[in-house]
Amino acid sequence: SKHQALAQPPATAALPPAPQEELEGMIGQLEAMLDPRGYFFQSMIFFWTFSLNKDDNAHKRFLELSEQVIAICEKDIERDKSNALASFYLGGIYGYRGLAYQRSGSFLKAAWDGRKGYSYLKDAVNGDSTLYDAQMGFGLFNYLVAKVPKSFRWILNIIGFNGDLEGGLQNLRMAAEKGVYTRSEASFFLAQFLYAERRHDEAYKYMNALIAKYRENTLFLSLHAQWEFRQERIESAMESARKAVAINEKKKVKFGDEFAHLILGTAHFALNEFDQALTSYQSYLQKIKNKDLVSNVTYYRLGLSYEMLGQRQQAVTTYQEMKKGSSLNQWDASYLRRGEERVKRPLDEVDILLVKSDNAMTLRRHSVAKDLYGTITKKNSLDDERLGIALYGLVQIAQEEERYDELQNQAERLLKLKLTSERWLLPHTHFRLGQVYAKQGLLAEARREFEAIDNYDKYDFQARLESRVKEELEKLAGVN
Repeated sequence: SKHQALAQPPATAALPPAPQEELEGMIGQLEAMLDPRGYFFQSMIFFWTFSLNKDDNAHKRFLELSEQVIAICEKDIERDKSNALASFYLGGIYGYRGLAYQRSGSFLKAAWDGRKGYSYLKDAVNGDSTLYDAQMGFGLFNYLVAKVPKSFRWILNIIGFNGDLEGGLQNLRMAAEKGVYTRSEASFFLAQFLYAERRHDEAYKYMNALIAKYRENTLFLSLHAQWEFRQERIESAMESARKAVAINEKKKVKFGDEFAHLILGTAHFALNEFDQALTSYQSYLQKIKNKDLVSNVTYYRLGLSYEMLGQRQQAVTTYQEMKKGSSLNQWDASYLRRGEERVKRPLDEVDILLVKSDNAMTLRRHSVAKDLYGTITKKNSLDDERLGIALYGLVQIAQEEERYDELQNQAERLLKLKLTSERWLLPHTHFRLGQVYAKQGLLAEARREFEAIDNYDKYDFQARLESRVKEELEKLAGVN
C-alpha cells in the first residue's frame, strides 16, 4: 500500500557514510566550540543556593553542572596541555566542589576535590601568571585546610597538604585586589576569615567596600548586621538588618532576608523586647526553606518570648520543635536540654530575672547584669542550679572588669554547690580561675585550676573547653 511504501526506507536513497576519521574530526570541532564558562557560572547559582540553605536539589544540580565543566575542560586539555584557561576553570570547579562537599559534611571528598582544584590552578598559573583569579582558589584551600579540626587532621596525611593560614589570607588579598571575576567573591571570603581571626579592622575594610559597591546586596548587609551585634553595636546591627529586609520587600526577593529577620529577632530578644522578637523570629521561620538550619537556641529564645508574653502553651510547642539526636553540635545539645527543662516547668520570677540578666550580659551592660544577678543570689530558698548560673555571671563580670578578689570569692562560693543539670558551671569556673592566675603570674595555681577540669565529664561544651584548656597549658609550658 501507499502507507507501507512510505514507511520503508528507499533502497538506494541513503548517502554513503562519511569516513570514520571525518566524523571524529567533526565531533572534535563541535567539542572545541564548547565553552566551560556558561556551565561554570550557571553552576554558581546552585552552589550559593546550596551553601546558604543546604538545598539538596541545588546541591545535586550543582554537581551535575560541575561534571559538564569538568568534561569540557578535560577535552580542551587533551587537545592542548598548555591551555591555561581550561586548567583555570577545571581548578575552579573542583575547588567549589570541595566547598560544597565540606558544607554537606563529606570532608574526605572535600579534601580530595580541593586538592585537585589546587593542582589544576597551579597548572593554570604556570601557563599564565596573570590569572589572578586563581589566587582565590589557593587562598580558600590554604586557609580552610589550615583550619581543619584536630579530629579530621588524618585527612591531611592522605592528601599530603597541611595548609597555610597566613599564605591563604595573602592569596585572597591578591584575588580581591587584582582578580577579574573573583574580586568581590574573594573580598567576601577574606572579610569573613579576617573576622574569624579577630582582625576586625581589616575585615570591616573589605566588608564596607562591598556594601558601598553593592548597596542592595542583602547578604552583605545581613553579615554586617551580625558582626555589629557581636560587637555590641546593637542599633547599627538593627539598622543593617532592616535595610536588608526593606530591599528584599521592595524587589520582591523571596530569598536571603531570613537571616536579617533572625538578627532582628536576636537583637529584640537581647533588648527584652519580646513582642518584637516574637514577630521577627516568626518571620525567620516562615521564610527559611530548610528547617534543619534552624538552631535550637532560636527555638529556645522564641519559646521564652512566648512565655514572657504569657503564651505558655505556644512556648511548650516551640520548645518541642527543637532538633534531637546524638549527632547534635554542642550548642544545639545544650539548648535542647534547657528546652526540655522548660517544658516541665514554666518560668517563675527567678527565671525571668535570669533571662534579663543574661541579655544584659549579651549587650555587655555589666552594671545592669550585676544588679540582676545580685538580686537573684539574695533570694530565699533558691536552688543550687539557678544560684550557680547567677554566681557564674558575677564571676564573668568580675573577670572582664579585672576585679580578681571578687571573682575568687564568687568562684569559691560556686564551686561548693551541688549541681546536676548545670554541671558545666563547675569546670568553666575552674577555667576562669586558671586564666586569672596565669595573668597574675601565679603559674602553679593556674595549672592546678586547669588540671582540675579533668575531674569533670559529660557536661555542656566539654569538647570546646578541653581544647581551650590544652591551649592554656601549652602557654604555661612555654612560659616555663
